Amino acid sequence: MDHLGQKVLRHFVIFMLLAVTCYAQDTDTCEVIPKNQTVKLGSDVTVVFKAPLSGICRNKLNDFHPSKVFWTLNSKKIEESYYDHNSTYARVTIANFSLESGTVESHMYGQVLGGTIVRTYDTSSNTRRGIQPPKKPINIHCVTNLTTYHRQYTTCYWDEAGDSPDTRYSVTMKQDNRTRGHCKSQPGQNHCRLSEYADTFSDNMMVTMTAANSAGNVSATVHFDPWKIAKFDPPRSIQVEPLPTSLSVDWTTKCPSHFEKCEVQCVEEGTNVTIVSNKTSPQRKRTIYVDDVKPCTNYTVAVRCACHTSLWSDWSARSTVLSALNVSSVPFYLWRRVLERYENGTRRVQLMWKGSFCNLPIEYRLSVDSRNVGLDRTSVLLDGKAHEIEIAAYNNSKMLRHSFLKIPVIGKDMPPVRTPLATSRNGLIYISWEAPPTPVNDYVIDWLTDATQEAMPSWEKTQETNISFPGLSQRLYTVTITPLYEEGPGQERILHTYAEEGAPAKVRRVSVTKADSTWLTVDWGAVGPDQCCGFVVNYTVFYRDSNGPELNVTVNHPSHQVTLRELQPGTAYKVHVRTHSAAGFNDSDLFHFSTEAYGKAFIQNLVSVVGGLILLLLTAVCFFMLWRRAMNLMVPNPQLSSMAVWSPEKSLKPSFSKNLDVDNSHCETILLCRVDGETDAERCSTPSPTGDWTGDYSAGSGTAEYTGLALSCVISETQNKSLEADRADRRQPSRASPTPCSPYLDQGQHCKHRSDPYLDQGPVCSCGDLLDEPQGPGISEERDSVMESSQQKASPPCPTAMSYVRVDKLDGQIED
Repeated sequence: MDHLGQKVLRHFVIFMLLAVTCYAQDTDTCEVIPKNQTVKLGSDVTVVFKAPLSGICRNKLNDFHPSKVFWTLNSKKIEESYYDHNSTYARVTIANFSLESGTVESHMYGQVLGGTIVRTYDTSSNTRRGIQPPKKPINIHCVTNLTTYHRQYTTCYWDEAGDSPDTRYSVTMKQDNRTRGHCKSQPGQNHCRLSEYADTFSDNMMVTMTAANSAGNVSATVHFDPWKIAKFDPPRSIQVEPLPTSLSVDWTTKCPSHFEKCEVQCVEEGTNVTIVSNKTSPQRKRTIYVDDVKPCTNYTVAVRCACHTSLWSDWSARSTVLSALNVSSVPFYLWRRVLERYENGTRRVQLMWKGSFCNLPIEYRLSVDSRNVGLDRTSVLLDGKAHEIEIAAYNNSKMLRHSFLKIPVIGKDMPPVRTPLATSRNGLIYISWEAPPTPVNDYVIDWLTDATQEAMPSWEKTQETNISFPGLSQRLYTVTITPLYEEGPGQERILHTYAEEGAPAKVRRVSVTKADSTWLTVDWGAVGPDQCCGFVVNYTVFYRDSNGPELNVTVNHPSHQVTLRELQPGTAYKVHVRTHSAAGFNDSDLFHFSTEAYGKAFIQNLVSVVGGLILLLLTAVCFFMLWRRAMNLMVPNPQLSSMAVWSPEKSLKPSFSKNLDVDNSHCETILLCRVDGETDAERCSTPSPTGDWTGDYSAGSGTAEYTGLALSCVISETQNKSLEADRADRRQPSRASPTPCSPYLDQGQHCKHRSDPYLDQGPVCSCGDLLDEPQGPGISEERDSVMESSQQKASPPCPTAMSYVRVDKLDGQIED
């Protein structure tokens, strides 16, 4: 590319950059126009916020639209009626712009979009600087101070009406069309003193006040009556004389006495009680008598006067005087406080009285039921009857005042006051109550900080239902409210209060009343309401073991016991109690307690388990013994019968087969009894023709086996030996031959023989008896069939001397 082409290309690039820059500036800029304009004072001002469609403000602010723009002038919002907008701008018009300068800003969503400063100008230099002409002063008034009757000076006062700091004021006073005085104020002053002049108070006065600054001036004129703005000097030579019932106050002034009016102010010393009296003596003497003063009280007295229609003078110099004693108005009261009440009905009463007799020497005489009582002590012992106490004040043997007090019979006190309440505020204690239903003459309120018997309380007598008195900080006051009836004092109501509370007293005693493995019941001595220096609101018990954190439990007053739960068995704990009042707290000493290693629940469960095991064991033993007794129920032994003695020699032991199946048999149990002297071998040598009898019947075998009818009989060895020993006796010829009793009946001829088994040692049963006895199920039918078949056969040769005894029948009495 040649040199010309490079030059053209360079110019083209520069042109494009300028075009892009200009386009960006034209399309992306959002601004307030015009900037920093200056307009004529009082003209309309229009300010526009330009917001192109591709402006940056549209991208930075979501949902931007010119209709959402609002305007402010010096941070104050302009009314929306002055707004205007379209799609690309928002506009505001301010009519009659009268400010020296102002800042106009546009806002949206709490953000400032832009702003401009508008200044004003005028054709004059002052208005171009924004200075306004002054406004007329207001509340103009003047006072003429009279030093002497013909020498005076006047001071005028006014209030500014929002003028600029460079405004100056001047005052001109004229009388009889002549200028009497002129003055100018200093910057920042709102009064001006005119020069002294002589005045006859003949004509009205005209006062002209002018306010001026660099932008102009303005004047105001007022007219005054010279007497109404005159102010005399305070009275002088104040003299105060105490009288028996009042104070006499004299003074001197410059005003003629026939034009004068005065006031006397008496302030009781130590209080804010003020007495103002304006009664002038009819003789037009400068004397005023002040009534309603307390006797023997210091008063501070001052006087002020006005002449004709003039203003009141200032108060004169103050004078202090002590009022005289007015015996008739001296309050003299007698009161009592019951110190103790005894079981025998007597009571010790503390007496006190109140009355001020100034500095007069006073002698007091006390009597109870017209009986004089010495004043060496202030308490008397009274019985339960009604009494009347009198106190009298004497001066030079002349009684000045006296007072009575009735003491009612014990048990007949009148009702007390209702709902007494004590509060405190700013060092004062306020006591209030409700009157009882019975009419009351007065109330007596006494209070003291020391509740001992020797303490003398302060007290007041009133007819109101409230009273207040100053109190000391952190001192407990005991307040007693007693109504006074015609019959005497009523029942007392006692309150405890503080003028200002402090931390309460601490707990002195902490103990454990109950203990277990996982809990402790902690008890402590409650802090009473009469213990200084604050009322207990609640108690907090802190406890911890040697390793764990400190825990706490809070209980409200008056509770003084708490159970600490979820403790560790056999663990030592450190415990202390904190008392809380409205103003602070106090901690007790540290106490040590331990939980039980094994609690009552554990011991009760252990005793229950051991007792249950013992009871179960005893029950098992009892059941076992009962079972054993039932299992060991023996068959009655005939030889032990009380009917006859059956010698062991005559008792034969039956023999049974060892193979006899007794347990599985369903037959009756039969005992085979041998009654003759033959041996088993002789009787059982011949086998049964039918083959029903098998087995060995030898004397030594002791067994027998019968295959036709199953038998089950077990004879003890002792009985077996008895049977063997009795065989010889059975062979004697003198004894009748035994009737064979066989399970196979032979024609039944000799089976009906029965003999007494106890007396004759015969068979204990017969075959007929066996057949007649009821049997178990199925056994009787089987036996009958066997017996019927046996009648058709020959009697078996063996055994011929056997007697069969049913074992199950031997446990009862054998039938005849």
